[in-house]
Amino acid sequence: MVYVSKVGMVKIGRHYEKSPRDLAFEAVREALADADIDSIDYLVVASSLTYMQSPQLDLAAYIGSSLGLPVKSALAVEAGENSGLAAIEVAVNLIRSHAAEKVLVIGVDKLTDYPSGPTYEMLEALYDTESDAIYRIGHAAPLAMLMRIYMEKYGIDRNTLAYWPAMMHAHAKENPYAMLRFAIKPEKVTTAMPIADPITLLDAYPLGDGAAAILLTSEDQVGDHLARIKEVAGAVGMPSIALRDDPLMLEHVAKLSNELNLSEEKVDVIELHDNFTIMGLLLLESLGLAPRGKAAELVAAGYFDVDGEGPLVNASGGLKARGHPIGATGVYMVAEVALQLAGKFPGVKRPGAEKGLAVGVNAHGSSTRIVVMESV
Repeated sequence: MVYVSKVGMVKIGRHYEKSPRDLAFEAVREALADADIDSIDYLVVASSLTYMQSPQLDLAAYIGSSLGLPVKSALAVEAGENSGLAAIEVAVNLIRSHAAEKVLVIGVDKLTDYPSGPTYEMLEALYDTESDAIYRIGHAAPLAMLMRIYMEKYGIDRNTLAYWPAMMHAHAKENPYAMLRFAIKPEKVTTAMPIADPITLLDAYPLGDGAAAILLTSEDQVGDHLARIKEVAGAVGMPSIALRDDPLMLEHVAKLSNELNLSEEKVDVIELHDNFTIMGLLLLESLGLAPRGKAAELVAAGYFDVDGEGPLVNASGGLKARGHPIGATGVYMVAEVALQLAGKFPGVKRPGAEKGLAVGVNAHGSSTRIVVMESV
């Protein structure tokens, strides 16, 4: 068994005055504030854009040496937007293989050390540099094409799609760690500044810095636990939307969902990747949690909200409003789901939640990871 024992998070924002090590230390300090820990077997650090904005190799070791806590071994994990969940996967396997009993996972990334223009150029490295990225059409353009295809194929109007970011902002408003803590109405989404028609500014995630820390342990290593990690599964998908048989289906996500029987079991809470509105909707459908072409309508009807019949989706506010510090996002997701399952999430809660998911994707689907968690 692998348990989420302690978590700590930094409010996502523009921390110009803080280094990645400063942010990591804040998250660890919160996570281990009341823990009786004398040493860590492994430190696993997830980061991505930090290596381009604040160049530092062997980042895990340098963070480990600054914690004031003996760390036997430290390693870094980089998998683009999937870095955080990749680090969780490595940590879980270290414990399951009996190589470690206590593993501290830190996700940290900085996106604001440069102006937005250069930062967006750096973010193009998340995409396939031999296909999508070479056209320099930006991050929103391919997903804008998917949104238009989705609207035309299923007869969904633009106003219906606007309920997703409105729900994300309503959730983020209650989350003290979220970056965009204010509510918006759906009509504000459609009239916001266009990025790539039909995507507007309010369909997209903000640039922010953040760090989250999770202590994973084997049984009996630390008193009470927040949640149990049942499974971590990953898959490699097509690097470009143009290479998919069906552009509106992430086939490797659907395959993972079938292997984990996600559509057949009751899921209470889920934190999933929604860097843009359409990605959140396509993930729900690819996971089998919504019928094809129906996710947007279900969101608009409140099906995935706190009082809805479906799982509570992105109580954190998601990438859209909680924020998306790239390499750290997956660690935030797992921490948030664990707190939901323990009944301790500081924002919107699903009472009595017993099963939760964290679902991460890089770029247009080059890789996906799903972490399945249960209440203790």
